[in-house]
Amino acid sequence: MTDSEWYESVKSGSDEGWKLVWEKVVSVEAKTPKNREMMTRYSITAGDLMGMLYSEMIGRGKIGLYRNDGGSFQGWLRTYVRGFIKNADPNKHGEISIENAHADSEDGDGAMEIPTEDRKTDLSEVWHMTHLCFKDLWNADPERAYVMLFKTRFHLSSDEIRDILDISSSANVDQIFSRSVKFMRNAWGAREKNG
Repeated sequence: MTDSEWYESVKSGSDEGWKLVWEKVVSVEAKTPKNREMMTRYSITAGDLMGMLYSEMIGRGKIGLYRNDGGSFQGWLRTYVRGFIKNADPNKHGEISIENAHADSEDGDGAMEIPTEDRKTDLSEVWHMTHLCFKDLWNADPERAYVMLFKTRFHLSSDEIRDILDISSSANVDQIFSRSVKFMRNAWGAREKNG
């Protein structure tokens, strides 16, 4: 999949595109030693990062800021994820702002700035929304919830999850995870719409 195809797939909400976001962006960033240390310190999971990234890209329309001008789409998304981690420190300003958290930000490193009053996301709100959506997933299908938990919280491979949950194949684990992500996206959107 080219960057243009990947971008269009993510923009349209395709499972395939967002699965690549998980594999090539969120999981990779969450596993680097520096990020892993900060995530542990600030109680952020890879699943939280995925939720924040989706909320920012689709919920707030930031996906439209991407300019396919020779830069890497993967690198552009990773800049957002790094910004979420960097600005999760509650001692810094207590809030996360995704304003300017993209590769084209003026400070050059994609770092996020202290939020303005009209554009800010409180980390506790993101946590709360993530937990509510996970509860919805659990109530709808506990197996999907387990797959989501094992992938995002414990970073288990599809083979490991297949063996733990006695699922017929690793491909089925990937499919279940993809459906879980889609369910969470839909649950998030429905909860935002209903206030």
